[in-house]
Amino acid sequence: MFRSVGARLFLSYLAVVAIGLLAASITISGLLVRYENEVSQLRLQELSAPLLTAMTTGLRQNQQPKDIVAGLAEQAQAANVRLLVLGSNRRVLVDSDNVMTNQAVPTPTSGNFGSFIDKGDPWLFVQSVFRPAATGTNPSIIVVARPRAAFADALRILFPSLIVAGVVAAGFALIVAGLLSRTITKPLRELAAVARRFAKGDYRVRFPASGPTEVAQMGGAFNDMAGEIERSRGSEQAFLADISHELRTPLTSIQGFAQAIVDGEAAGAAIEPAAKIIQRESRRLMRMVEGLLQVARLQSGTQDLARERIETSTLLATARAALEPQAQEHGVTFAFAASPDLPAVRGDADKLAQLFLNLLDNAVKHSPKGGKVQVDAMREDGSAIVRVRDQGSGLPQGAETRLFRRFYRGENAQRDGAGLGLAIAQAIAEAHGGSITARNVDAGGAEFTVRLPSA
Repeated sequence: MFRSVGARLFLSYLAVVAIGLLAASITISGLLVRYENEVSQLRLQELSAPLLTAMTTGLRQNQQPKDIVAGLAEQAQAANVRLLVLGSNRRVLVDSDNVMTNQAVPTPTSGNFGSFIDKGDPWLFVQSVFRPAATGTNPSIIVVARPRAAFADALRILFPSLIVAGVVAAGFALIVAGLLSRTITKPLRELAAVARRFAKGDYRVRFPASGPTEVAQMGGAFNDMAGEIERSRGSEQAFLADISHELRTPLTSIQGFAQAIVDGEAAGAAIEPAAKIIQRESRRLMRMVEGLLQVARLQSGTQDLARERIETSTLLATARAALEPQAQEHGVTFAFAASPDLPAVRGDADKLAQLFLNLLDNAVKHSPKGGKVQVDAMREDGSAIVRVRDQGSGLPQGAETRLFRRFYRGENAQRDGAGLGLAIAQAIAEAHGGSITARNVDAGGAEFTVRLPSA
């Protein structure tokens, strides 16, 4: 039962209260004993004054100490004190109780006040030194002693009050400990219940940020985690739906024509066209799978990338040379403008070349015949900025971020594409510490901006 946070908090509160009560009891008892000792000293001083005077007078009159003590015995008994006469060696010569004769009495610790133990009982005494007028006579020490307040007596007096106070404090402690532990553990139990619901598949459940600050922060962290997991699962489900749709079309074609060949429906001259379709769709599937693997490796960081210094202008020139025939076939021209201070970048030359190839290929495909693809490269805030602008119909409304998703194709996209070019481009840019964004331009067309950190 003590493994729960609530039980441990409850016990810790009770332990604090118990330790506090014990410390208070010891302190109060000590103060009480000290107070009683001070009162006893004052009382002893009042009682001893006439007795000391009488004993001093008797000694001056050359009376025997024993006779002096015997004459004052009744008065001493009435005052609950005992009378002692000590020699110069502090040994008892006369004791009104006839108990400590020839025993030593300690030297006073504070002025004329001191204490001694007789048969286990503490005594407090006050002394006065009598010096005889006759030379050569040893001085005598006269002592008046009174029982000292014992610690057990103080506890005996204080114990009933301490018991009552302890019971009251313990009652309040139980109530307060229960409330405090419940206040702290209740939001923890709620968080655990929310986590269990989330584990069972309720991905929309969230924890209301309440309770102590630390618990609220834990709940906020849980909500952030739950939100990310929900978004990831949503993306995963959308991806599975997309890939199922994208794979179904070529697989259907491959299966259909292969089945036609097997069944003999495609025979003779019809076999070659069917085989070509099967080959084309197979290559499409292969490109799709390779593209998916490439995006996954880049996004997970498992793709080995070279880290060499590359001139940005060289990357753009290579991409232009590779796509120039395709642009001429579509009747599209390139216009490149690079600033003199265009910085070099550091990364994998093949992957960065693929990035710009995908962007230029996308721009050529979406530009009308006779259109122009404008490529501007410059330095900005220590980074290499490349802007690729086409003169096509522009981006569909709200597609500025969706077009970088895998298999996304807008209404004006070519149907034979896999929808992975821009996703791969974004993954390459991010793998090199850069970014890629898209927007529509006022003059018409779309503009893609690549930002890569300079070398």
